[in-house]
Order: sequence, then C-alpha cells, then structure tokens
Amino acid sequence: MKILGNKTSIRTYTFVFLTSLVLLIAVVFSYQSANIFLGSFDRMTEKLMTEVAKKYPEQGKVEQTVLQFHVTTDWQRVPKPVQKQFEDISTESNVYYSKFVDWIYIAPPKEIYALVIYERDGQRVFVSQFNEKFQEYIIKKHNEDGILLDPIMVIILLGLSGLIIFVLVLLLIFKKITVPVQSLQKWSKTLTIDDLKQTHPDFKFKELNSLAKLILENLGSVADSVEREQTFLSYASHELRTPIAVLRSNSALLEKVNPNPSERERKIRDRIQRASLTMKSMTETLLWLSREGNAEMPREITSLGTLLNNTQTELSYLLMGKSVEVNIKVDDSEVELALVPSLIVLNNLIRNAFQHTQQGTVDIVQKGNEVLITNIETGLESINTSDTSIQKELGFGLGMQLVEKLTKQFGWKYTTTKLNNGYKVSVFFN
Repeated sequence: MKILGNKTSIRTYTFVFLTSLVLLIAVVFSYQSANIFLGSFDRMTEKLMTEVAKKYPEQGKVEQTVLQFHVTTDWQRVPKPVQKQFEDISTESNVYYSKFVDWIYIAPPKEIYALVIYERDGQRVFVSQFNEKFQEYIIKKHNEDGILLDPIMVIILLGLSGLIIFVLVLLLIFKKITVPVQSLQKWSKTLTIDDLKQTHPDFKFKELNSLAKLILENLGSVADSVEREQTFLSYASHELRTPIAVLRSNSALLEKVNPNPSERERKIRDRIQRASLTMKSMTETLLWLSREGNAEMPREITSLGTLLNNTQTELSYLLMGKSVEVNIKVDDSEVELALVPSLIVLNNLIRNAFQHTQQGTVDIVQKGNEVLITNIETGLESINTSDTSIQKELGFGLGMQLVEKLTKQFGWKYTTTKLNNGYKVSVFFN
C-alpha cells in the first residue's frame, strides 16, 4: 500500500501509531524503572545508615568509623565536606539527606554525599558518607572489571532494545499482511472482462479472499449491466435508422412531387423535416454510446469548414421565429478527423448555441483545426451564471457531457468560458 497524495496508507498509520505507543510505554517504564532503582538505592542506604546509628558510636565514644560510614554524636566532628553540603540541616531527627554533584542521570555523579540524623537515648547521632572522586572511583573499578555502564544507562538500553525488537516484529507482521494486500491491489487493477469468469487467486487470508470474491461479483454485475445497455442502444439505434431514412427520403420525395404546397402544408413538412433531423442526430449519438470506449475510430481528411456549414444549415430550424443573427467564418483548410465523433461534437455545440439564444448573435469561427462558437443573448438584461438551473438551461446537460467525454477521449482541447450574457466554447481538433 502506498501513500497517495495526502492520504496515509493503513500500514503507515498503524506502524506509526503502534511504534509511537510502544516508544511512549518504553520511555514511561524506563523512567519509572530508573526512579524505582534510585529510590531503592536511597532506601537501602538510609536503612543501612540508620542501623549503624542505632548501635554506634559505641558506649563511651563520640566518634567512630563503621563500614565506611563516619558516626558521631557531635555535629562539629562531622566531616567538613558533608557539613558544607548540608549547612542548613533541620533540627529534626530521624531524617536522611543525600546529594549528587554533577550528575547527568546516565553517568555516575562526580561527588556523592549522604547524611542520616538519628535520635538515640536523647541525643542525635550523625552518620555520614561522602566521596568527592566517585566518578573516578567507578571508572577505575570498571576498567578492572570491564565496560563502564551506569545502571540508568542499562535501563535505557534495555528499553531501546525492546523497542527495536518490537519494530522488527511489527515489520515482519506487516510484511506478511501487506504482501497479500498489495497482490490483491495489483490483481484488481489488471482485471478484465475475461478474468471475471475465472476464480480469483489465493490471497492467504480469509478476509482478502472474501473481498476478492466480492470484487468479482460486483464487477461481473456491472459488466452485465453495461453489456445489456450497449446491446439495447445498438439495437435501438439500428432499428431507428431505417424508419428515419424512410421518413427523410419520403419528405424529400414530397418536395419533388409538390414543390409549392400551401402555407399550412409547408409548416407540417417543416416539422417533419426538423423531427427527422433531430432523430438522425439522436441515433448517431446512441450508436456512439453503444461502442466500446477504447474502440478505434477511422480517421479521414475532411474540410472542417464544410462540416460547420452543413451542420449549422441543418440546425437552422432551431432559430425559426427568433431574432438571432448567425455569423460564420471558415477557411478552406482540411484536417484529419475521426468523422463521427467530430460531427457529434459540432452538432451538440451548435445546437446548444441555437437552442439557448432567443435574441442576439451566434458567431461560428473556424481557423485551421480550431473552432470557436460564441452565443450572446441580448434579449436578457443579465444572466446569473452562478445559478445551476441557468447553467443547465444554457446547455450544460447530457449533450455537453457527451462533448466533454468525446473531447477528452480523443485528446481534443476543449474550453468553456462564461460571458455576461452567454458562453464561448473552443475546440481544437488535433
């Protein structure tokens, strides 16, 4: 699974979340372990020094050294370095003081001082211990025994080791899981209609196999629906072509038989002619929709200006009864085109401009491979182009969707520009 854009993959999200969680737990437990270690060390030292204070100095003695501890009942006899570190000692008894100098937590301190004040038989006993070269002492001792590792550093290293082991195990688990998931992703991307009838590969996990089965079933259902739709469109369009051809040929024959009909009959003939042209355009569109999207279309060299002239002449009936001026300017250049798609595009664009201009102008300009169609409505004071209903009325319906689909499929540059009272569209047939 990959990170796409700003979207994080499940693998990355889970890995970061679990690693952060374990790191936090390791830090908390390491800190807690260090505090427990230090607390235990202090309590052990305090207990030992208190036990010494209970028995020493012996009867008749004011000062004594026991187990590297200095014991005295006179504060002035306490070693001067200890007195200096604990100048403001409390008058209370049965207290324990300790101090570490230049201690960076992960290495031994340079100096250590400890003092217990214990009351025995109505007098205070001072038990003290200090070492002003403690770090040197520890280093010298470990040089004899081996590598110097502070207990706190050992705790930290154990925590890091646990974290590293967890990350390695997590990566191994992810590898076992994500490889089948990636295989499912690649398999689903390369599915074809022929593959829908075959059994899906084994993706090792029951959930992934169920998902693959669901993908096959859903895609099979969609493929069946598309096939039925294409079959229906193909049959319908082919069936319609014959009656339309009969209608148009008989309409033309009627003009030859009676070229001067009455005004009422002329209106009826014009309606029949317009209806047949509309049906002809619809069947061409249906035929296109029934084709496979990647089907190759034959290309032929043709005059784009001639196509525009013929199309706008066929659709001129849409302007009957309207006060619309059509300005068409074309050249004699010839271009290589997929004829049927280009005719559908031009037909829909010009039809759109004619249908949605009640009073104004329609300019059709062709220069080389580029066609520019502009419709301006002068009968309206203003058009709110941000209104969805107005946009739909101005032609952003199924016909324009078909234009967008065709221009995108054939790589034709297609742009639409909003104007105050109309639209300007441009198509570059490359």
